[in-house]
Amino acid sequence: MNKILRLTFVAALAAVSSLSFAQKTVTFEAGKDKSTTLTIEKEGVNITLTAGKLEDKYSYRLYKGATTTISSSAANITNVAFVCDTYKTKDGKTFLGDGFDTAMDGLTVSTDKINVTWTGDKNSVAFTTPGHQVRVKKITITLKDTSAGINEVTNKTLNENAPIYNLAGQRVGKDYKGVVVQNGKKFIKR
Repeated sequence: MNKILRLTFVAALAAVSSLSFAQKTVTFEAGKDKSTTLTIEKEGVNITLTAGKLEDKYSYRLYKGATTTISSSAANITNVAFVCDTYKTKDGKTFLGDGFDTAMDGLTVSTDKINVTWTGDKNSVAFTTPGHQVRVKKITITLKDTSAGINEVTNKTLNENAPIYNLAGQRVGKDYKGVVVQNGKKFIKR
């Protein structure tokens, strides 16, 4: 019975510890997260532009020919998702995600050109906009899983020569069968 309970506990502990790897996402929203400079920082993630605006009320403006670098000091970046602004000028000009360099490894632009996603595993990612200006409403950065659970399991050596006691506290011999206490631990000796 004790063995079954122990194995059940170990299985439950393994299931819970596998859930302790939690991905962290950091979201930058235009109008909410602003900067008057070309760099903005939030929760250890930096976004730096070579040319553009991070203070606009409706969108971040990534100018044509500019490089946008996203870096993290906390963990590697595994995913970057841009949601582009659907704003059109009076003459019908748009500033959608097709302005990004689509030849970049890991970069995907949706067919409607609103959602742009990069997938990889780096601590710094640089996006260029050679096509035209891109206006982004929201940038979501997903950081690599980091362990938040048990770091190390150690087994202590048992003293096999330690005295053995029954549950009444009486010292018994090594050939005693039943529930016994040795080294402060209860177990069944068969």
